[in-house]
Amino acid sequence: MLDVRETSRPRRADLDTVSRACGTLLASLPRADQRRKGELYVRGLLTSPGRKTMRNLATSTDDPAAAQSLHHFISCSTWDWTVVRASLARHLDRLLSPRAWVVRSMLVPKTGRHSVGVERRYVPALGETVNSQQSYGLWLASETAAAPVNWQLSIGKGWLQDNRTRTRATVPEDEDGTTGDGAAVQAVLKAAAWGIEPRPVVMDARYSALPPLVEAFTAAGLPFLLRVSGGCTLLAAGAGQGENRVSAASAEHLLGLARAQRRPVEWIDPASPGARRTSLVAPLQVYWPSTPDARPSGPYAGSATGSTRTAALGLPLTLLGKWQTYERGVRQVWLTNMTGAGYGPLLRLSRLTRRVEADFSYISLDVGMQDFEGRSYPGWHRHVTLASVAHALRMLGTRRR
Repeated sequence: MLDVRETSRPRRADLDTVSRACGTLLASLPRADQRRKGELYVRGLLTSPGRKTMRNLATSTDDPAAAQSLHHFISCSTWDWTVVRASLARHLDRLLSPRAWVVRSMLVPKTGRHSVGVERRYVPALGETVNSQQSYGLWLASETAAAPVNWQLSIGKGWLQDNRTRTRATVPEDEDGTTGDGAAVQAVLKAAAWGIEPRPVVMDARYSALPPLVEAFTAAGLPFLLRVSGGCTLLAAGAGQGENRVSAASAEHLLGLARAQRRPVEWIDPASPGARRTSLVAPLQVYWPSTPDARPSGPYAGSATGSTRTAALGLPLTLLGKWQTYERGVRQVWLTNMTGAGYGPLLRLSRLTRRVEADFSYISLDVGMQDFEGRSYPGWHRHVTLASVAHALRMLGTRRR
């Protein structure tokens, strides 16, 4: 397979493939002119150079009024983006055989305050406050490819309380505000209702509030693998002075006690096809306090002990530490409810975040995922939906070549 960095814009021979794919993925659009404009929009995302403004997208057509027509199709039309996303998810689930659902945050800095959901928010990864729009994408990911299939926009309740701003952005009445971790959860749960096979939810949650994620995914019966900070507090048996003692301690401290159990695991770097790497890994059983002991079903679930002690401790989890061979301190900390999975498969699942980062950088950005210039809620959702279709077509074309 070619590296995603070798992707190129569709050749003329590929345009028939784009037409056939759009015919399938956009079949839910009720009118023929909507389906035609949807295909034109996707073609523009795939072929127009530079920033994907309406003017640039219109250059892929011979219609001088195409820019205004496409703007109306995205921002003012009535077609349902959710049905298109569900169709895309089912299509890619068959073709990719994904190993995980990877949740990724997308932050788009903005200069003004009028675009939907834009507000000043502190970004821990940057260590500063940024005027920005934030959303969460759900990606179907395998070792060789990844593509987004669902999006949830983060909108604060304060932003929604300004009736004039809300009306200008055409925010629907049933949108009552979903921020941060809630948006990540909704991106997953909505996709889970589309009939695609559930996969482990993999997410970098170091800067997230863990309780909403753990409790929501547990209640939904979904396996999860979350990257957490070393300071995350968990319960562990034998972490104190005696083997029978149960105490709360930071994840980093607990993994320090498990250093002697480290074992080397080889993995292929999804971001550099063919590159083999080795990491030291150690698992440790821990417990999530104050959460009902509800385990996911399926091949990743651990065996139930039925002990009163386990039930009293809370939800049994596996804490996974990853070290580089030349470092003393733990490099990454992961938390999972897949207690029956080996640490080798868990490590390889965690590496799929690198596949998503690579494909976002080399495909999503190139097809204009962050380029929507409008201000409306429906317009944003329709744009990222068709950009996801364009991403999938670019990715699938690269795999074929």
